[in-house]
Amino acid sequence: MTARPANAHQARLLRLLRDDGPHSRAQLGDRVDLSRSKLAVEVDRLLETGLIVADGLAASRGGRRSHNIRLAPALRFLGVDIGATSVDVAVTNAELEILGHLNQPLDVRDGPVAVFEQVLAMTGKLRATGVAPDGFDGAGVGVPGPVRFPEGVPVAPPIMPGWDGFPVREVLSQELGCPVMVDNDVNLMAMGEQHAGVANSVQDFLCVKIGTGIGCGIVAGGEVHRGTTGSAGDIGHIRVEPDGRPCACGNRGCLEAYFSGSALARDAEAVARDGSSAELAARLE
Repeated sequence: MTARPANAHQARLLRLLRDDGPHSRAQLGDRVDLSRSKLAVEVDRLLETGLIVADGLAASRGGRRSHNIRLAPALRFLGVDIGATSVDVAVTNAELEILGHLNQPLDVRDGPVAVFEQVLAMTGKLRATGVAPDGFDGAGVGVPGPVRFPEGVPVAPPIMPGWDGFPVREVLSQELGCPVMVDNDVNLMAMGEQHAGVANSVQDFLCVKIGTGIGCGIVAGGEVHRGTTGSAGDIGHIRVEPDGRPCACGNRGCLEAYFSGSALARDAEAVARDGSSAELAARLE
């Protein structure tokens, strides 16, 4: 199944069912700004696509009881989180419950062809367990660099040589046979926090990730703000020290050169070795 919502109304209905579970038609009508006849048309079209199913009788509201509507239990989605030094691949159902997950080390500097060979091999291993017998209805991919979101293409990612302009969305969509969304990994983290984390009750927030690099997901008015080139949250390469430490991007004095995970580990090791911290020296042994 690779059906997709045909319009914004259908997408809104699917999000409601994903986030809040089964609804009757009457309950859906209370939540969306659609006439009764228009709602019936959109629900019937979604039923025809197989994206939703009727499931049990809804509570009575004084008249004839209708069926609850829920997302189809057979829906399967693939999530791929590509980091600088590792990759996670997971399969979820429509409620975003994780049905299978694999993590492996990798070096993103090996380039997109090698990385996606590994991703597809991991995907095959997960499918072999039976978690996605009919393939995938959609896939989401996070990468550690700026992305031109409408095209799903990395844009001059500082720590990803060979990835600039690589058609990630197009290549994976062909391989998987389903729609694929590609975004910066921290933007996706922000969306996750907005959906089911600490930011699920706010409309404006920043999500900062410190790992091999430093990135920031910017959410304002409930929407992710990426900037025209996808680099709005690329705070790791803001220069904080003129002619400072060399950075992996090729410039000097970037925030990442001082406060990324690798920079902090390097500084901690130096302090441990020069005797400035007995505690860190003990950890190093």
